[in-house]
Amino acid sequence: MIASTRYRAVLFDLDGTLVDSYAALAEAVNFARRAHGLENLREERIREFVGDGLDKLLQRAFETSDVPESVQEAFEARYDEICCSESRVLADVESTLEELSRRGLPMAVCTNKPTSFSVKILDSLGLARHFCAIVGPDLAGARKPAAQHVLRTLEATGCAPRQALLVGDMPIDVEAARNSGVDVAVVPTGSSTAEQLRAARPDHYLERFADLLRILPNGAAP
Repeated sequence: MIASTRYRAVLFDLDGTLVDSYAALAEAVNFARRAHGLENLREERIREFVGDGLDKLLQRAFETSDVPESVQEAFEARYDEICCSESRVLADVESTLEELSRRGLPMAVCTNKPTSFSVKILDSLGLARHFCAIVGPDLAGARKPAAQHVLRTLEATGCAPRQALLVGDMPIDVEAARNSGVDVAVVPTGSSTAEQLRAARPDHYLERFADLLRILPNGAAP
């Protein structure tokens, strides 16, 4: 991989890219299911539901497009209790973000998780300080793969789409990047397999998160 001098900003997905919060999501989903008389689902099954936002997560977990409001209330109450304690920073993320901050690259988070939860988790894990914006679909008025979500997040960096790189862990991140005119790098640390990610044809495939340092400029943008 050769560093590209045209990248002047980096946008990151959250779940599966920066943070592993699958255990917290699974417990909150199952808490809501139990509250509604349903059995628990395996965490591995719930992982397959993640990536398209809270609405889709609950629709898939409850096998209905018409999820009662009480389900979301139960999920959010439990997730709010455990989202920080049951989330962890993924390998290489802390050191990589530290180095990118040193290089002076503006960074932001573009996530389909509600903004309040995203900020709370990143703050508790000591990562929020690296980002000039943390944008969920509630702030953007759209969710990935819609271009509106990516471009709304990118505004905070002051960079044009052709100057930006989006980093994610799912094919939906590749689709979002294509819709937005930004390049995309993927890392197999989330719920998608390496084969699925390669098939999505990203601009960069990272074997590990730290490989990002090899494709981003070493120094602040002029």
